[in-house]
Amino acid sequence: MKPDYKERFLRNIGIMDESQLERIKSTSVAIGGLGLGGSIFINLVRMGFEKFHVSDPDTYERTNVNRQRLAKESTIGIRKDDALIAEARDINPDVRIESFRDGVNEANVARFLDGIDYVVDVVDVFALSEKLALNAEAARRGLPTASCGAIGFSCSVVVFDRTTPTFAELTGMSADQPYEENIQKFVRFICPEVPAYMKAQLDKAMRKESYIPFVTPGVEIAAAFAASEIAKDILKLGLRARAPTGIHIDPVQLKIELYEASHERGNIRILRRSAA
Repeated sequence: MKPDYKERFLRNIGIMDESQLERIKSTSVAIGGLGLGGSIFINLVRMGFEKFHVSDPDTYERTNVNRQRLAKESTIGIRKDDALIAEARDINPDVRIESFRDGVNEANVARFLDGIDYVVDVVDVFALSEKLALNAEAARRGLPTASCGAIGFSCSVVVFDRTTPTFAELTGMSADQPYEENIQKFVRFICPEVPAYMKAQLDKAMRKESYIPFVTPGVEIAAAFAASEIAKDILKLGLRARAPTGIHIDPVQLKIELYEASHERGNIRILRRSAA
């Protein structure tokens, strides 16, 4: 471990020891999607992770400014991967990052996951075939995969591995189904209850009449919980939720709950709730 690395991440020690920090350093993470995924990526870099595959073909737009970590006036029109990689190297010049500039897809997903220990799926739900391809290949390899979503001020994280049902099984999503059916199923899977304050706008989005609304707290809470689940798994620390159990955090209602993640609305149930 280089002296600069030890100094950079000195304040991790006491929460983890040097051997655990070495595990963090040596773990390779693949992140599909760099909207919410951009926040997860930078969180992991700041925790000491150094090896990444990232994918997102998009550039920053002004409509990203309200919630995406590096979206600002100076990055409008800049590729998300370029901006985030530059930021990561500013934090830790020793990071090793390969960017898949066309995004992850059926043609490159095998290479995207080569040498990877952990997967983060925040591929846009509109890129359905790519999202399904990433999860299918990760499941085939038995790679732990964190699937994350922000829903207004709230968010959810569901983690899959070789012991769990698959993403396709729990979401019910398929390339053969209409867009509207797939997005409805994904929302039911990732969100135990759509907040009343955004239901009207989300209904419009699900009919392709408008956009899906987001705010920073939901995105950043999701990013914090996703990074925590990855680190906990690697460090063998504390309790870990696994699919079909998902973690849902709702700061508006002051609650954190474990729920059964499923596209079958009748099957969704709260397993454990902590609220003020």
